[in-house]
Amino acid sequence: MNYSWRTTGNIKPQKMTESRLQLHYAIQFIAAIGSALAEPLPDYSHTSLEWNPELNVFVGSVIRAKIPFRVALDPIHLTSIILDQQGNSIAEFPLHQKTMAEGLSWHKQEVSKLGADADKVAFLSYPPNDFPDHPVAHGSPFDASEESAWQELTNYYANTHHLLQQIIAKTEYALSIHIWPHHFDIATLISLPGTKNGEPMSIGIGLSPGDSSYEEPYWYVSLYPYLEMENLPTLYGNGFWHTQHWLGAVLTASRLATPTEGDGDIKAAETQKQQVEAFLNSALQKSQVLLKMDEIGKTGACQRE
Repeated sequence: MNYSWRTTGNIKPQKMTESRLQLHYAIQFIAAIGSALAEPLPDYSHTSLEWNPELNVFVGSVIRAKIPFRVALDPIHLTSIILDQQGNSIAEFPLHQKTMAEGLSWHKQEVSKLGADADKVAFLSYPPNDFPDHPVAHGSPFDASEESAWQELTNYYANTHHLLQQIIAKTEYALSIHIWPHHFDIATLISLPGTKNGEPMSIGIGLSPGDSSYEEPYWYVSLYPYLEMENLPTLYGNGFWHTQHWLGAVLTASRLATPTEGDGDIKAAETQKQQVEAFLNSALQKSQVLLKMDEIGKTGACQRE
């Protein structure tokens, strides 16, 4: 399927924090039902989400109930959806002006109708100080009125999903793409053969919509084990190295080429796509070299999840 890059930059990246935080809470319904009712997997990916480019929604794991189903979220209209196995909508619940408690109650009612044990469903808990706070968590309703911001955030996920598919297709040892409910990043993990200083080696590649490291969306290529070193190699695509608490290559949304007056939509989209591709490809190649080099720095316990 041909993919057309969705141009970003119509909204300043730092202006999307409110929408990003609400969206982070909205996907917790999917994670809660996956955690409680999906077949458990050792890597906890049954709690994760996927991006469905055909339906333009986040979607969770298949739930094997009397009537099998999946829970989804339309991120542009902030609407929870129950899908059958063919991707058809069984029930929908707009979250606008609804609370987390109301949303959870609706989900439980709907999955119970399909033969699932709704009593098992509960929100996931995360380590203290490692999940963003927001008034929605304390009873305030969702507010989906800023549709342009939801669309902008969706564009980042859709674009990144396409790029990660390309990387997986040509990269040995790359795992499936997941959207993790804890940090809300979309990523693949490359588990490299061998060890470094007694630790298994891996490279994570993905996009964070923003977090405590950067208050805006950013693409990353992170290394494990953590390396402490100087004179890191130059990255393409206007990327840079992040070295505090985790080591990885980063390209923030504010460094991405933005459409200028006179640029056509196709030209602007292609410029952005080429920049992110150049960044990810160079960061992956240089990260592989760094991990394979002998006697480089010290390894520690820091890792980006």
